[in-house]
Amino acid sequence: MFTLLALLLTCQTAAALSSSSLPPQAAKMNDPNDLKPILSHALQGIISYEYIGDNVKQANAEGSRILSRHSSSLSETDGDDCDADTILETELFLKRVAAKAYTHKSWTDMRRTLVYARTEVRFYNEIVPLLLASNDDILRRQIPKCHHATYDLSGLIDEDSPTTDASQSSPLPENEEQKNALLETKGGHMLLESLSPSHGYYQDSPITRQQSLACLQAVAELHASAWGDNELLKQINDRLSSAGGSYHLQFRNPKELQNMVESWDTFRGNFLGLNEKTKILEKESVVRLGQRVYDMAEYVSKELTPKWDDEYATLVHGDYKAMNVFLPSNDGSDDKLPVMIDFSCAGIGYGISDVGMHICHANLAEDLENGGEEELLEGYLTALEEAVSRRKGESWKYPRDVAMRHYQLACIDYLRFILGRFWRSATPESFEKKKASKNTTLINRNVDAAMVFIEKVDKYLEVYEKKIKS
Repeated sequence: MFTLLALLLTCQTAAALSSSSLPPQAAKMNDPNDLKPILSHALQGIISYEYIGDNVKQANAEGSRILSRHSSSLSETDGDDCDADTILETELFLKRVAAKAYTHKSWTDMRRTLVYARTEVRFYNEIVPLLLASNDDILRRQIPKCHHATYDLSGLIDEDSPTTDASQSSPLPENEEQKNALLETKGGHMLLESLSPSHGYYQDSPITRQQSLACLQAVAELHASAWGDNELLKQINDRLSSAGGSYHLQFRNPKELQNMVESWDTFRGNFLGLNEKTKILEKESVVRLGQRVYDMAEYVSKELTPKWDDEYATLVHGDYKAMNVFLPSNDGSDDKLPVMIDFSCAGIGYGISDVGMHICHANLAEDLENGGEEELLEGYLTALEEAVSRRKGESWKYPRDVAMRHYQLACIDYLRFILGRFWRSATPESFEKKKASKNTTLINRNVDAAMVFIEKVDKYLEVYEKKIKS
């Protein structure tokens, strides 16, 4: 998932940049070496452009900050201070997914990467206009402006192929030349508003409890935007995903679950006796944690996969880590709000799944002690209730017993993902190496955070194991 954006730099009189209508259907990808056709969707009269800083590459996308030089006349801006033919400089952010860059992945994993791109393009083109149709100014200020978004996955993934269809057989030819020809122009891109520290935003991880609360209040607005709107939820279900989330079981490589027990035994062996916190690994129920998570995986996933018309179903972000939020660096002296980015895993789900992921991804163990975790949960639920009530025009409440059930299941599910995807190869040395990696979840780089999370999930598992047996 992608985490780098930077704030739009522009002449004051060019604040209203022209933006072409966003096409609902994909178009053929342009030559990736010539960005002028792409940049022209945001700016008129492109003269030249250059890359700013390093190209950022992550597991499922890459992106670049682009400084564009473009001409402007009074007829092309809403301002009154620029002379005709003024040369302006504007910074934008281009996020790209080129299919040919992911041939090292298995088809299951490569397909997931490509579907991520499709989902995010559809989110900006089709769903955001519907979310903002109510003229809710709060949410409008918390989603970056997208000037242009498109994808072309023809010959790889059918337009009506479900996001969660991890069983789709590979369409890739065995012949390397034919494969390269098929993938050459396939992929997608998004041209986005840019956000930067110099303009009052920053990213960080871990973050303080207060910063985390601000993130949770922001995502509560996203969740509220679709709450109870069955027509909108049906479209999100059909066009994005019926099971939102980067770590949803339907989305993952089956080997992650198949190797669960072995992965846990390896992880436990690597960390046992490391420090006082790792004594939790000696507990009898924790010794069997891998098998317990494996046994409960299907049940938990099913319980966390609501139908689009479920009472508590809504639009979820799906990858709500701290680095997918730009926080305002001010002290509240202006009207900046947190801005959420990277909607490649958006879809239908329980909003509190975003909360479960965020809290263990972004908060140090000590910040969750002495009621800290409960404070964050209550802060989110209060913000959600206020936002839904505002939109409905009447008081609405999220029963706390229902909310806690969803939260506990979400934590169990997130451990299943981390254990299957990352902990098979985790060691104290790998934690140490990644300790400053802000994009890495804290429970995969901080031993104390990992052990506290294990202890919590051990208790939650016991609750649902008893319920199933009874």
